[in-house]
Amino acid sequence: MSLINDALKRARDAQQKNPRPGAPPLPPVESRARGGTGWILAVAAVLFLAAACLFIGPFLFGDKAAPVAATNAPGITAPPPAEAAPEPAPVTNALPPPATNTNPPVAAPVEQPLKLQGVIFNASRPLAIVNGKAVNVGDRVGDFQVKQILKTSVVFQRPDGSQKTLEIGE
Repeated sequence: MSLINDALKRARDAQQKNPRPGAPPLPPVESRARGGTGWILAVAAVLFLAAACLFIGPFLFGDKAAPVAATNAPGITAPPPAEAAPEPAPVTNALPPPATNTNPPVAAPVEQPLKLQGVIFNASRPLAIVNGKAVNVGDRVGDFQVKQILKTSVVFQRPDGSQKTLEIGE
C-alpha cells in the first residue's frame, strides 16, 4: 500500500512543479443526476404489454367462461307467486276446421360468405379470425366447420363433406 501512496505523492509533486503554461485549470467532473427518464420507458413497456394482453387475450381464450349461477342473496326477495289461471273449457268432440298452409315454402339456405381476416399460428393451438370472430379447429362458422388452420390459410368443411380453403384476405 505504501508503494501506491508513494507513487501518488510523486505524481502530485510533479504536477505542481510543472504546471501547463497558459492553460486554464480543468473544471471538476460532475456526475449526472440520478432518476432521469429511464423509469418512463419501463412504465411505457409495462402499459404496452398490458394493452397487448387485453387485446389478444379474448382471441386466445375466447368467450368460454362458465355461466354464473343465479343465487338468492339475503337482501333479494323472490317475486310473489302468480295467481292461478282459470280452468280451460271442457273439450268437445267437434273436429277443428281443416288447416290451411299460410307459410310460404322454405327457400334453400344461402351459404354465408366467409372472410379470413387473420391467423395467429401456434403449432399446439392455432387461431383464425373469420368474419371478425376468433375460431379454433372444430369450431363452426355458419354452416362450415373449421377443419385445419395453417400459417396463411384455413380449411373449412361443409355439411355435405366438401371442403373449402381460404387464404388470408379472401
